[in-house]
Amino acid sequence: MKKIHTMLIALMGLVIIALCSACDKTCEQGLKTETVTMADSAKYANLTMKVELPMGSDAVSQAIRQQLITILGERLTHVTSFEGEQFYAPFTGNTNNAEEMMGYYCKNTMSLLDSLATSDANDRIRYIMEDEELSEEEKANRIAEIPGWEYEYRLELVADTTNYIVFLSQDYLYMGGAHGGVGGDGDLTFDKETGKLVKEFLNPACVADIQPLLIEGLLSYFAVEDEQITEDELFDILQIEGRQIPLPSFAPYPTKDGLVFVYQQYEIASYAVGMPSFTVAYDKLLPYLTPEARKVCGVER
Repeated sequence: MKKIHTMLIALMGLVIIALCSACDKTCEQGLKTETVTMADSAKYANLTMKVELPMGSDAVSQAIRQQLITILGERLTHVTSFEGEQFYAPFTGNTNNAEEMMGYYCKNTMSLLDSLATSDANDRIRYIMEDEELSEEEKANRIAEIPGWEYEYRLELVADTTNYIVFLSQDYLYMGGAHGGVGGDGDLTFDKETGKLVKEFLNPACVADIQPLLIEGLLSYFAVEDEQITEDELFDILQIEGRQIPLPSFAPYPTKDGLVFVYQQYEIASYAVGMPSFTVAYDKLLPYLTPEARKVCGVER
């Protein structure tokens, strides 16, 4: 295994306007950040990481940085775990040295992936070799086609406005099956004044009241060439109990047009429909927003 490349880049938020526009988000204020990109590979595994962190010395930048470091540590030490198992200890060194920290995570995550992927490949090879119906040539071809594992992690600034800052924590894991899966922590919104992570935008008790908004948003997502499906057709697509649509497991994130709701793969529908998402205007959500959400969204009244 070898580390392919490492980059440490200091940049201002305005440099990544194009990226944020692609995400339908806005970077305006210029949070100073640094980005570390690393990659590694083995015979049956590939790893890539791109992590962007605040690097300012002010209290807000430091508060956001430390929260993001905790979040990425939780994510990377639990890669491939479906039962909450932590495979190695989080980094305990100097977190101001992003390159050293990410080098630690790259090394340990790669070691984990290599071990698991190699074990999986060896099992597949054994089954192939034991199949008496296959010729030696067929066995060799199948062994050559054994898929490798892939893991990609990115943590990046996607919005920096007067009231809030948003980072996206997202990963992709492929373990040699039919397809991989997108996961992570979603869009993380921080109060620009305090650096506090906003965990609740909506009053949890509002689910029944905002059903018309959720239905309207999902109808727009599933519309085909601007031709909308019916509500009954929507519920035929959704894979939920009853007809009450739950809130997404990840918090929505703010934009100038409203809150964006994103459902994860398999959360309310099949893998084939992707990650249903839609925007709801603030004036429609105002009665249901938490005080903290009203503040960061700039709709206090």
